[in-house]
Amino acid sequence: MFNQITKINSAVGLLTPRLATAIEKIPEIESERIQDIRLRQGRYLSVTIFDKEYFVTEDGVLQNNPNKAVKVFKEDQELVFKKAFQNSIHSFSREISQGYITIIGGNRVGFCGTAVVNTSGENEINSIKNVSSINIRIAREIYGCANELFKSVYSDGDKSLLILGPPCSGKTTILRDLCRQLGNVKSVCVVDERNEISATIDGLVQNKIGNMTDIFCSYSKYNGIMTAVKVMSPKILICDEIGSKDDSKALEYAVNSGVKLVATAHSPDFEDAKKRITISKLIKDKVFDYIAVLGTGAMCGKIINLIKYNS
Repeated sequence: MFNQITKINSAVGLLTPRLATAIEKIPEIESERIQDIRLRQGRYLSVTIFDKEYFVTEDGVLQNNPNKAVKVFKEDQELVFKKAFQNSIHSFSREISQGYITIIGGNRVGFCGTAVVNTSGENEINSIKNVSSINIRIAREIYGCANELFKSVYSDGDKSLLILGPPCSGKTTILRDLCRQLGNVKSVCVVDERNEISATIDGLVQNKIGNMTDIFCSYSKYNGIMTAVKVMSPKILICDEIGSKDDSKALEYAVNSGVKLVATAHSPDFEDAKKRITISKLIKDKVFDYIAVLGTGAMCGKIINLIKYNS
């Protein structure tokens, strides 16, 4: 298993020496809180801490403006791209078309550039060229961060839970620890579409996700949920970032099959979630017993509202 220092070192190991040195010089009290490392070609190296982006100087100073910040060049990005794909880009066509890859330790490397679109008329992305930006998202395992949620929701039996929060609010980190706690006491299936929860490499999970947890890695949520219910008979099914109509269909199938759910969704609060078509339907159909809302900034990863909805 990987601790937080190892995960950060894994991310830094992707960088060219010039960029890596700048990140390594950031004081430990700040570096251990880094959520993202961003490289924008022709612009400046930056990091995100508590949902705020800072530019990084050669001396590891974090500042609000790019003055004296480390410049990012094409060769910097090319090396990161090659390392992320283990110098075998053609072996990861699916990941390239999706715009991200999960690397050893669970960090996610996302990138954007010019899409190479399927000419058959289906408008599918085959590949990406001329990469202009790269974002290395640092995976976090914070053991015990879901203690309050676990105690509040599961003290009197299995329940279905929806976790809401905007980007960088700690949804996946909370979900990962909740998976660990639930998976140590009952049969759990995780549909890990982006491989962020388990960080599975060659069939071996790198994050602690529970001794009775089964992983459906890189499945679409629809296929993963349908398959998990049919072949693994879980007590609880866990998935990240729901939102499509297919997600909704699969989740309702799972509930109607007697499976409890834990899912996350992008939304700053309960009122906003009720305005989103797919999430709203699941809420109105009382698929979830509890809805938890996470804070941002200094309240990142903290529950600011817990609603007992299906009573």
